[in-house]
Amino acid sequence: MELLKLHHDFISYHKENGTPFIIFQGGRRSGKTVSILQFLYLESLTHPCTRTLLVTDTYTRLKESIFQDLIMINRSAGGDSRRMRIHFSGGARVLFETGSDFAFVYAGRDVRGYASNFQYIFFNECIQYDARTVREVLKAAGPGCQVFFDYNPYTRFWVNDLYETADNKLITTYHDNPFLSDFVRRELDRTAAAGKDAAPGTLERYLYEVECRGIDSTLSGLCFPRHKAVPDEEYHTSPLMEVLACDWGALHATADPDVICGFRFTDDAIYCHEYYYSREGGDAEMAACLASIPFRRQYLVYDTATEGAGRVRSLFARTGLRFHFSPARKGAGSILTGIRNLQPYELRITASSRHFLEEMENYRFIQKNDTLQPVDDWNHCSDALRYAFDLWSMLPTQRKKC
Repeated sequence: MELLKLHHDFISYHKENGTPFIIFQGGRRSGKTVSILQFLYLESLTHPCTRTLLVTDTYTRLKESIFQDLIMINRSAGGDSRRMRIHFSGGARVLFETGSDFAFVYAGRDVRGYASNFQYIFFNECIQYDARTVREVLKAAGPGCQVFFDYNPYTRFWVNDLYETADNKLITTYHDNPFLSDFVRRELDRTAAAGKDAAPGTLERYLYEVECRGIDSTLSGLCFPRHKAVPDEEYHTSPLMEVLACDWGALHATADPDVICGFRFTDDAIYCHEYYYSREGGDAEMAACLASIPFRRQYLVYDTATEGAGRVRSLFARTGLRFHFSPARKGAGSILTGIRNLQPYELRITASSRHFLEEMENYRFIQKNDTLQPVDDWNHCSDALRYAFDLWSMLPTQRKKC
């Protein structure tokens, strides 16, 4: 099994010194997550009955990232299904032949009553979570527990303020990972070349600092840089399940529009279509829009602001459509978390969705009180997108089919 020496020397030093919190900050493809998982895998084999808790934001990330990395690690170490077994029944778990195990919990879920006395806790992509969530999970720590955080930075945040000390953070870049494929290295080299001398405040400079150098950026950049226009037919002829989402604005004569958008999801892309966008319409106009959409048992996620439930009852009374109505989940940190969850996906927006495309060209991070925050404007379609993605990520597989 090939190890990243820089990472493992850092972990070994802090393991010997009993450092309670170990922080890995770095650019894309710097090997942070794999190195931590390798260490936890080896600890589980060499120290019987080791108990580890891994925290991730979504089941998709657990299945398509964490599990795949563990399978790769086990295979490269010459292990088989007897050495390490992944179980899904009764909650996802990884069991080792030594009696060690990995348990998993999703950030933001209620973890009271969860099993405790873990020797290790790993918060993967911890920038996705709020400090309260982390404090709740840390109640499961046993005596001498060591806690790992890893993340790609975009600004300094609560982990730095609460858990960082003088020497417990390692910053790495893709240059520190000798095992990268030539293709990935060339891609990141191009990003670095384009951004190294770019003007402050540009997307190119932002991506260079965050993804290539792995440092806290004080620059603005688009919240969703990976978007493009596609023909409307790609959306309307797709067999993928559709989730509709609303973002209210105009009910009490605010300056914001009412928005209804549709979304279809794949493993690496999200197809988006703007059905309704108006500052001067009303319930009757939106009901007519919903009635014109081919009805296929869609879910409709509604904004809970501006008497959102009442608006949904009004729309239902006017249309009679039996959508699966669901309120949007909101809370402290939900906007930043939603943006980070969506950034790995390419947004394929129908060419007729002119307001959606315009918002994507203007919805960006700005520097505010020495931190990067998304601008409170040009965000109505993206709010609908966050609501829809949050619901879709929680649906069981069988319900994601038309």
